[in-house]
Amino acid sequence: MPDQNQEQEVKLTEELLREYSSSRSDWAQQAVEDSEFKAGVQWTKEQVNKLKARNQAPVVVNCIHSAVEQAKAMLTTNKPRFQVIGRETSDNKIGKVISDLLAWVWDNSTGNIVLKQAIEDYYVKGLGCIMAYPDMNADFGKGDVILKSVDPMDLYIDPASRDTFCQDANHIIIAKKTMQSQLLLQYPDYKELILSAKETGNLGDYNTTRDSSIDNQQIGPFNKGSSNNAADEDRELEIMERFTKVKMPMLRVFDPFQPKESIFTQEQFEEFLKKPAFLVTRADNPEPAYITGDEEVAQAKLLFQEFDGVYHEYIDPMSGQPMQLKGPEQAGSVPGSTTKIIPMTIKDLYEDKLIQVTPIKCDRIRCIISIGDKLIADYMKPIEHYPIVTLMNHHDRNPYPTSDVRLVKGLQEYVNKVRSLIIAHASSSTNVKLLIPRGSMDKKHLAEEWAKAGTAVIEFDPELGQPIVAGPVPLPNELYNNEREAKADIERILGIYALMQGDQGSAPQTYKGTLALDEFGQRRIRSKKDDIEAMLNQLGKVTVQLMQWIYTDEKTIRITQANASPKDVEINQVIYDDYTNDILGRVNDITLGSYDVQVISGSTLPSNRWARFEYYKELFSMGVIDQQELLLQTDVADMEGVLERAGQQAQAQAQIQQLEQEVKKLKGDLQTSQRESLHDRKRVELKDFEVKLAKMEASMQATAQLYKHRTNDQFKQIKEEVDEMSEQTETDNVQAAMNEELLGLE
Repeated sequence: MPDQNQEQEVKLTEELLREYSSSRSDWAQQAVEDSEFKAGVQWTKEQVNKLKARNQAPVVVNCIHSAVEQAKAMLTTNKPRFQVIGRETSDNKIGKVISDLLAWVWDNSTGNIVLKQAIEDYYVKGLGCIMAYPDMNADFGKGDVILKSVDPMDLYIDPASRDTFCQDANHIIIAKKTMQSQLLLQYPDYKELILSAKETGNLGDYNTTRDSSIDNQQIGPFNKGSSNNAADEDRELEIMERFTKVKMPMLRVFDPFQPKESIFTQEQFEEFLKKPAFLVTRADNPEPAYITGDEEVAQAKLLFQEFDGVYHEYIDPMSGQPMQLKGPEQAGSVPGSTTKIIPMTIKDLYEDKLIQVTPIKCDRIRCIISIGDKLIADYMKPIEHYPIVTLMNHHDRNPYPTSDVRLVKGLQEYVNKVRSLIIAHASSSTNVKLLIPRGSMDKKHLAEEWAKAGTAVIEFDPELGQPIVAGPVPLPNELYNNEREAKADIERILGIYALMQGDQGSAPQTYKGTLALDEFGQRRIRSKKDDIEAMLNQLGKVTVQLMQWIYTDEKTIRITQANASPKDVEINQVIYDDYTNDILGRVNDITLGSYDVQVISGSTLPSNRWARFEYYKELFSMGVIDQQELLLQTDVADMEGVLERAGQQAQAQAQIQQLEQEVKKLKGDLQTSQRESLHDRKRVELKDFEVKLAKMEASMQATAQLYKHRTNDQFKQIKEEVDEMSEQTETDNVQAAMNEELLGLE
């Protein structure tokens, strides 16, 4: 970049810094005072002088500190858990890997400490901030993504911003005074520029109005004093980092063969066109298939090398399974199975208009770093969101919101004044005051004798008068009630009650009542939780984009699971061809794809571990989760050993069940054999019975036939006798008729 342009960029940063500083001056001065109150620096110098004149102590009953610390503890009981989901179905597998990577970045950056600082700034100053940035020197030059808290006093935001995360700001500046020696360590490559840089004086100082010299108060964060660096030439310089959004021409590329949509710069698109692809045709299918995915391309390449680009199928007569053979179809081949694999590149598909490319403009973050009047760096970050993520309290559509501490400072001052008065009254009550007649006794002698423990003898002249004890006027009970009410008001405003801080005196008599009150009390905290989780979601999005930029090489990370057991995660693992040593693809390639990040709601809040474990036990009994996932919710350290032993037991149990099944089968076979033997005997008996039955039927048939014949003979004999009788009767009738005729003649 030409020197003139460099000077213009530095001047623009300085102009914006002065403009933004003027817009936030009232907020900044209030933030200084709010920080002093949290630190216990709550009396002004004028108030301290008045108290000393009345022999009163400037007592501080710091209700703010305890409430803020309790809120920090509750809101960061557990580390947040992120869930990453790919916008394309093919990216869901990588999404789980990126979730693990986010957990590792959080642990590597001591994320809970960073979050605690941001929450304290959120309560105290109204504005917390966490920044995700690439540390290019970490991991032996491979780089790491780091999270750090940013002091809101060093943050200068476009006053026109209305977004809670300031994503609509034209510029965001981080500016602070740093010793030259520290800058030389931080930027060793820019030694000459740093040494020649001029002190610009763009940053103003915010003076404290409170007295930090009191013994029972802490030193405020803005009374740092001067530096005592040994180097005489050491000096303070202003370092300014300006972030701004710019519109960059990009290319939206849609690959219909995966399907997948990607956003590329022109340089990235040129590299994309060089990627290999394959055209696959089959004789019985008129529609060709295009292979563009990394894993599919790797498989197609292996097939191409094995079969020289052409193969067919035939049915194995032994197994009945289809097999692949080199070359076109032969006798006995599956008809229409000839498959051709033709190598090509993405560029061929693009030239054939099979890949859709649309020019677009995307937001990218430009970073300009200057020290004094010298430009140090000017580069583009391949992310669309500001890496500075804000956490705003009571956001009212401006970048400098009101803090909770600011709402209770008046009540805190009242509590301090009442407590100081009570202590002063107690001191007056214990230090007895005497009214004595002038000249009745020696005042020095009286003071010495009155201070002695035990019996004291004090002589006085009764003629001159008797000493009178002047007792203090008692304080009204309303004063004590007002102090308690003021403390309760502070708790109500901050949303942190005495019960939540472990105060047993405020707990109900019953356990259920305590749980109910605690649940109601946490509603305010859960409202704060929503602000924090929204910030963490935004932080997760920025961190993932930075990870895709930084983590381009192979990397193995180790994360700690819920039960403290380690887990290794590998990313960007390269797959090589065993013959040509060519790169076939990558396993767990996080540099590709687009992802949605969502922090799991309530993951940072305290939870009932036993209730959670019972919930997971229920899921395990339903078969939704496995044994390993169940163990992750416990404190079992040797999870691998437990799973191994459980596997051995399961294997032994399976063997026992197999043996039992074999015994059962043998018993069944024996019973079957017994039944078959019995059936054989029954079949023999049945055969004998059938033979006997046949004989009986034959005998009966013979008997019936004989009976029939005998009946027929008897019937014939009877018929003959009847015929004979009929003939005799007829003869007799004829003889009778003749006799009658003869008698008639006579």
